[in-house]
Amino acid sequence: MARILTALHRISGTPISEALKRRQRAAIHRGGAGIGNGEKSQWRKRKERNDRRQKFEVDARVTGLPHGYNSKSSVLLCGEGNFSFALALVTLFDGDGSNILATSLDRRDDAITAYPDLQDIEDCLEASGATVHFSVDVNDNKNLHRIVKQWSAPENNEECERNTGGMRQYRFGGFDRIVWNFPDCGVGSLGRLAVQVNQDTLHAFFCGAKTLLAKHGEVHVSMLGDEARTAWNVAGIAAQAGLLFRAELDFQPNDFPGYSHFRTLPHASLLGQGNMYHEGKRGDNNSMNITTVGCVDAADEDVQSGARTLIFQLPS
Repeated sequence: MARILTALHRISGTPISEALKRRQRAAIHRGGAGIGNGEKSQWRKRKERNDRRQKFEVDARVTGLPHGYNSKSSVLLCGEGNFSFALALVTLFDGDGSNILATSLDRRDDAITAYPDLQDIEDCLEASGATVHFSVDVNDNKNLHRIVKQWSAPENNEECERNTGGMRQYRFGGFDRIVWNFPDCGVGSLGRLAVQVNQDTLHAFFCGAKTLLAKHGEVHVSMLGDEARTAWNVAGIAAQAGLLFRAELDFQPNDFPGYSHFRTLPHASLLGQGNMYHEGKRGDNNSMNITTVGCVDAADEDVQSGARTLIFQLPS
């Protein structure tokens, strides 16, 4: 309304009233609405976010799979625990895991000790054609690129080969999905240093993901709905790495058959001496109380409500 009245006054040459000037100043304060300065109003920004969310929800309905997953899409999973999410995708893809590369930060021996069912899950993934790698740190982009290149080489991936005069040519175009569910460095989630460590790791992940993402690919980061994760400012960290926030969807664990959520094993700096395995339990002040255990238990209650999946893309 303020924009229309301003235009009419300019056309007729009549002076602008003080009331209209106040509306213009209020529009500037809200984000530029009503004054024609080219900035988007808050209402427009909210509408665009809702439109993007609806588009992703429509895509999910088209494929019939949660979050729009598709068995034809190449998927890179980072920071897996017991690899149950990777196995859930294989189940959703009718047993075909040939387009899935699943990675974990944990050493294989540590992971097998911590997660009793990991050996069976690993066997199922390999039988489906999925590839599993341990000791993959998202901070080490060089190592991650080496693993991706090996995985996507023509002799290992028929989708990435083209025969021209009997010669095979490498033509991997990037991942359609790069996923990190519930990132956590294992040093706690609250406190200035803990937040900084997690933010730095997320930034390294986003920078690496940007170079491995297909043109219209998506980066999915699932987060718990607690105050600590809000303090991490994940969307802001992604923007610093050059990725745009596109939508936010509910993470419903029941949508992924067989998925079990485990809390991240504590960082090595918090572990005791020897080859003992420890489980981090939150105290009243959210500090880590370390107890020695043979394995860790699932923490499915953490993701039963409030968990969200943030979706990012390359700038168009």
